[in-house]
Amino acid sequence: MQSSAQLQPAPPAPSGRTVPSMAVLTGPERIEALKAVCPDVQDLSQMAAPDVVMRHGGGLILIEQGMPGWDQLLLLIAVERPSTAVIVVSDQLPAHMVRALMKLEAWDVLAVSADAGDVMETAARLTDARTEAKGGPADSVCWAFRGAVGGAGVSTLAIESAFALARLVGPGKVCLVDLNLADGMTASFLEAVPKLDLQALSAAPERLDARLLAAWCWQHENGVSIIASPRNPEADAMASEAAILRLLDVACAAFPYVILDMPRHMMPWTKSVMAAVDQAVIVSELTVPSLHAAADMCRDVDVLRGECSKARLVLNRMFQKKQFRAGFPVDQAEKAIERKIDVTVTSDWDAARTAVNLGKPIANVKPKSALVLDVDGMVRKFAPDGMIENSQTTRSTKKARS
Repeated sequence: MQSSAQLQPAPPAPSGRTVPSMAVLTGPERIEALKAVCPDVQDLSQMAAPDVVMRHGGGLILIEQGMPGWDQLLLLIAVERPSTAVIVVSDQLPAHMVRALMKLEAWDVLAVSADAGDVMETAARLTDARTEAKGGPADSVCWAFRGAVGGAGVSTLAIESAFALARLVGPGKVCLVDLNLADGMTASFLEAVPKLDLQALSAAPERLDARLLAAWCWQHENGVSIIASPRNPEADAMASEAAILRLLDVACAAFPYVILDMPRHMMPWTKSVMAAVDQAVIVSELTVPSLHAAADMCRDVDVLRGECSKARLVLNRMFQKKQFRAGFPVDQAEKAIERKIDVTVTSDWDAARTAVNLGKPIANVKPKSALVLDVDGMVRKFAPDGMIENSQTTRSTKKARS
């Protein structure tokens, strides 16, 4: 271990390249040095290895040899999430650890004497290499939609968000997962085939891989993959936390964008999922009971997510201005619940009803619907900076070459 003098905050990498976030298992001195050059440094020292893989697998992780659990974490990443970019700080790495690193898509080893600038330079290079190899974003993006009250239109918003994303980033990149296992409506809304074998998944979660996941996906003509299970009143009791987390882990490794339609009622796996996703979206309506329920749920989710981004609050089924009726203005609602309302989505009952009856997304039925435009704006707002633009640039480049 180096002295604190050697690990003082360093200037940015000579090239000026940086990465927005990094998860690290290293000493406190190095963490402080990295915080000076990286906007978001997340300390992994208090997390168990499986939790790290679940929350940060597929991203960028720095591991220092000698830290408690470092070897277990590296081996688990190599097996469970080889898409993760890993930087190991070590002067003499054991051979079996080198073999583990070789299973990863992107990795490097830095000497113990490396400073924060060296780490950021390497991190940026690995990130660029993964992006170039995949032709798009290196990390998957997972959003969970959950209703604060029943009948808030969560399934509709999850479906429309998935198809809005597909229109922006291209077909084959978006997966919509219906986690309302007992009585989900996603398959019915889209006339999809529910192919998820929940019994097989729960019996042996570790057997799920990309090939089996593909067999459980139903592909919509618009390019969105749907994962849903047949209706089964026993499904909620059948699904274990390990099964659901494995399903989402493999889905996020297979698709750059994953949208979750979550049940409102609490499941054994709800807290783990809401804590791990990139965006936790709470859906409500503009009524006093709904607002209070939404504020309470947002606060609960914020506690689960810790230092991650806070829950997003979306008000659905808003009246159009020309149909305005007496009720809370949005700014008054925000004051009442002491919470920012991130997005409002305009109601279009006729278009939604027609779309459901035809088994199509609303945008296919009424492209200029205010609801469609609001969802498109929400997707653009919630997406990481530059991710959609990068995807569109990649699509344009491929079209030009073809």
